[in-house]
Amino acid sequence: MIRLKRFKPTTYVRLAVLTSFAAFFAYLVSEAIPYASPVPAAITAIVATRVTFHHAAKETSIQLLGALVGATVALVIVSFIGSGAIVILLLVALSFVMARLMQYSNPAESPAVAASLAVTVILVVGSHLTTELAFERFTGVVIGALFALVASFLASPTRDTQKLAAGLNAVQVQLAEVLARIATDLRGEPTKDDATAWHDQAVELRNRVLGLAAQYEDLSKHSRWSPRINSVDLNSLKELLRANQVMSARVLNIANDLRSATRSHSSTQIPKAALSPLADLLELAAGNLANDDPTQSIGMTAAHQAVRGADMTAQIALIGGIVSHVNQINKASIRETDDTSTLDITNEED
Repeated sequence: MIRLKRFKPTTYVRLAVLTSFAAFFAYLVSEAIPYASPVPAAITAIVATRVTFHHAAKETSIQLLGALVGATVALVIVSFIGSGAIVILLLVALSFVMARLMQYSNPAESPAVAASLAVTVILVVGSHLTTELAFERFTGVVIGALFALVASFLASPTRDTQKLAAGLNAVQVQLAEVLARIATDLRGEPTKDDATAWHDQAVELRNRVLGLAAQYEDLSKHSRWSPRINSVDLNSLKELLRANQVMSARVLNIANDLRSATRSHSSTQIPKAALSPLADLLELAAGNLANDDPTQSIGMTAAHQAVRGADMTAQIALIGGIVSHVNQINKASIRETDDTSTLDITNEED
């Protein structure tokens, strides 16, 4: 009972359940419809179901192409040389040629695409191939592909562009929290442990942005496969991602500079007179970053006071660098707000 209470549905579990039902219903429908083979239908539903709709759309098109071309070519080959292992040899080789020529993916993905095509071709060809059997197996593949699309849609009812936009905005809020924490710690003369915590948080957020960038590249590359992804959303996401990349890099630079200052000698340490103005500047930047309507230029008085509090060239360079990072964060946040005003990031279902 304790284990059941702790159990929470995950993406993996949801995909497993939906894939199972897709195969189940594909088999039942194909069994009930004349001239449809249930086994290819169930297998296609399993192979083509994906956690993202654009991947499922791509996979189903590959399956349908493999079934259609495989059945056609196989019938031609069988009519000349008969059934046998040589047919499988020729069809698998043809699958690799098709994967490269049809340009369904980049060259690095061609082997996986070729393997998927080959599986479908062999599934359709089977044994004792006739025109009637080829048609039944192809119809089964079509039915399985349709159920795979439905299952994939249910696996991710929220559009992937909305998920990515929500993730990027969540990172921006957390970047603001890091700046606010740094500002709070600066007022109390931060320790090395405080500086290490800033750095670790900033690195984690930078890495999350890198992961979101990979998701954007995947969406952009496969956008043609899904009607749920449009160019307007992709352009807005591109600007939002660029802003997050700038902001996460600058916050990490600030954390690195301040961590170095807490570990270094007096020549590059931040003087006490500059701590409070610098904290004010970072606090203003944090509030601006978390604001729905940020401004580009903030905290100039605090910036000037922080620089005036430095009495050595190294200290001036350090504080001036932090002020520069804050300015770049503000510029990125205001540009991101302007460029993504049309992007809907609510978690509504499509």
